[in-house]
Amino acid sequence: MKHHAFRRLLVAGLAVAAALVAPATAHAEAPSNDDFDIATTVTALPFRATQDFGEGTAAADDPTSCYSWIASSVWYDYTAAADGFVRALPSGAGQLPFIAVYTGERGALNQVPGACAEWNNGPSVTFPVTAGQTYHIMLFKQYSGAGQTATLDLATVPREPNDDFAAAAPATLPGTFSGDLTRSTTEPGEAAPSCDGGADHSVWYRYTPDRTRPISVEARSRWSPSVAVYRGDTRAELSEVDCKAAPDSGKRVVFTATAGQQYWIRVADDAEGASWYDIRLTTAPALTPNVYLQSGTPSVFDDIPMSPNAGDHLGRALVGGELKFGDGTSVRLTSNASVTHRYAADGDYRLEISATTDDGRSGTGSQVLHVETHDVTLTGLSLPAQARVGQTKPVKVSVVNNRYGETVAVSLRRKAESGYYQEVGTLTQWVPAGGRVDFPFAYTCTAADAAAGQAEFEVVANIDGRYDGDSHAVDNRLTAVTVVQAKSGARAS
Repeated sequence: MKHHAFRRLLVAGLAVAAALVAPATAHAEAPSNDDFDIATTVTALPFRATQDFGEGTAAADDPTSCYSWIASSVWYDYTAAADGFVRALPSGAGQLPFIAVYTGERGALNQVPGACAEWNNGPSVTFPVTAGQTYHIMLFKQYSGAGQTATLDLATVPREPNDDFAAAAPATLPGTFSGDLTRSTTEPGEAAPSCDGGADHSVWYRYTPDRTRPISVEARSRWSPSVAVYRGDTRAELSEVDCKAAPDSGKRVVFTATAGQQYWIRVADDAEGASWYDIRLTTAPALTPNVYLQSGTPSVFDDIPMSPNAGDHLGRALVGGELKFGDGTSVRLTSNASVTHRYAADGDYRLEISATTDDGRSGTGSQVLHVETHDVTLTGLSLPAQARVGQTKPVKVSVVNNRYGETVAVSLRRKAESGYYQEVGTLTQWVPAGGRVDFPFAYTCTAADAAAGQAEFEVVANIDGRYDGDSHAVDNRLTAVTVVQAKSGARAS
């Protein structure tokens, strides 16, 4: 018994007492089917009932498998006269009630799989029924209050005509086909796809191509059903070709259809996800294989990363192929994993890639990779072996360039007491290709050098104005030391 029964008795008693001192006032009654034990019996379909749900209440044992919060509920009982499908549809102004369908007895109710219509699942439910089985239909709301009128329609709906394998609907290319998975079942022994073995609401299509071509099958619904394609002449001979389930909803089933071969397309979902759907058959687009290269111009010193891609607009991965580097070498491809390659000389190299995806499509592509090396080398740092404080000594730096003519900036730095190098000066000169240029510096020794006993120098060369700098900077730095003594007649402190 719901708590509202006690409240009705209490209210009735108070009303009698109040009638002695004041005129009686009207109040709304709870619906006649407010509790599971007083459910409205539905004797035949179609059935329609309109009522105000606002004064309903919720029992402590109202099931919450469909939605966790129930403020009010009403109940209907229907005993199926035959196997089939029933659709429960609410209508009316304002917020519509939610619907959940159960079997069993009070305190041990089991929700019919998928028979839950709340905000996320749409306004109606369609559920399978078995002859002689009683179904308890609960309409419920999240809040109470007068004026919440709605209409419930119950009606039988036909099973999908292509529910069984033997009744598979013909599919054409191109073509779009629609249906309702809530009105479908699975047959005993029906093929279970590798990608979605739990899908138990399925329909079937058959397709026989007039010529060999790659086919794409795209499925759309509220939750994205699984799609599986099989080949074979009979149900017993089915062999899976491709399968994509809801987690792969961004991917399509793709397969190479051979002329004259019979193919079967199974669209399916579980009870919780079953809904209206449509599938679209089209010719799969051709592959445009390519290689992703990092920005910048590589040199002969670089192990160049190259990421092969099948170039498939449907997102299928590369599973085989070959990448030719354009210098007479190549590598076999088994995935889109990155490979590296180093060239021996500058130039323009034609990359040629062939790729195959797991659905059997193949394609080729090419692109040009430019290799250019800019490299200057410090070949000498000439310092006096020793010097005294106050003496200015020449420092000569030699730069060799065996590549392209470059503007080179050379920086001379002295190591300070802090351990960091401080710049003494910078010279910039043109170094022609195949040439050697000397950069003349001068340095005046200081008392600090004498105190340390030496002056340590570092010289660094950079190609001026190049964003990428020197291609092989490892040979652009040299260090050397000059012994420094105090002035004649002076003692270093």
